[in-house]
Amino acid sequence: MMAEPWQALRLLLAILLTLMALTYQARKKTFLSVQEVTAIENYAKDSLQWITNQYNKESDDKYHFRIFRVLKVQKRQVNCFFSVFAIPWVEQYKILNKTCSSD
Repeated sequence: MMAEPWQALRLLLAILLTLMALTYQARKKTFLSVQEVTAIENYAKDSLQWITNQYNKESDDKYHFRIFRVLKVQKRQVNCFFSVFAIPWVEQYKILNKTCSSD
């Protein structure tokens, strides 16, 4: 009979901790904003084309992929640092290192 009050106390404590965690998460602010944009925007087309080209270059698949239909495009601003190996007179470029953060 003594186990029932302890179980009720544990349940009450679990509910209290859950509510505290949820209110803490609700108060956190984020400075990253993601916005939906139309796929007609120039930078969206160029970005999708570049991503497809990079994927096809790095893929071992014998078939090249292309984007057939775009369902949704979202825009997000991030800060990136790239280390690039370049031999411009032979048009050879290679990304050596990339570091991105969303601050």
